[in-house]
Amino acid sequence: MGESASARMWTSAQEPPEDSPEWVSRERRRIRDALLSTHPFPYPCHFGAIGEAAGNNYYTFMNLRRDFSGEVAAVARDLAHFIGIQRGSPEERLSFLLMVGPPSGERDFAGYRALFWKVLSGLHSSDRGPRPPDVPDDPDDPKWDFNFGGERLFGFGMCPAYGPRRSRALGQCLLIAMQSRSVFGNIGGSTAAGRAAKRRIRRSLSRYEDVPLLSDAGDGLGSTAEKWKQYFPEIDGRPLTGGCPIRWERR
Repeated sequence: MGESASARMWTSAQEPPEDSPEWVSRERRRIRDALLSTHPFPYPCHFGAIGEAAGNNYYTFMNLRRDFSGEVAAVARDLAHFIGIQRGSPEERLSFLLMVGPPSGERDFAGYRALFWKVLSGLHSSDRGPRPPDVPDDPDDPKWDFNFGGERLFGFGMCPAYGPRRSRALGQCLLIAMQSRSVFGNIGGSTAAGRAAKRRIRRSLSRYEDVPLLSDAGDGLGSTAEKWKQYFPEIDGRPLTGGCPIRWERR
């Protein structure tokens, strides 16, 4: 796998760019420590932990102290570059990790959730790629899924306000992770390998966290139709209601 060609993006085998804000290196160390820690149990999302150790996690950041639109544009360029790398290495399970900071002690859970959807909405508005043919344009359609550059992506948010849901509280700022759904083709929920992987992760989560498993994550055999409900779920795992919060300027 070649090194990142982005001025802002780097892999988990590299250090952040030298001109990055100070908080970026600090948060990156916190996230890496959490992903690779085995105490009291290993991190339950095995793909993320394996990717961190193998150099397959791609990091970038958004600086909220700068112009939001400009920062979204920079992240969009990194995300497009990441998608190109993933398409060029279809056998690798790569992850895109976006740190949104600097950390703020004034933001509560609702604030982090609003920021998460604001970032995703901004990225979706800036997307100039084609929409995947199997994804509807209407986010209120249960089959809608986040996509960028013609690629279906699974995105999920993490923040310190998740507290007892420890797998979602890796650092002190908002962290948005994305993976191409193409890398899960051979372990989808309808396959034996997919069901086994889902059971393994559910077992790991049940001992890693102090809250119930997510209601919207399915029953271990399959997952909910509305994938967005897994992006930024409730702390206590209860089902989300209402429509998808993403809103963007339609082209």
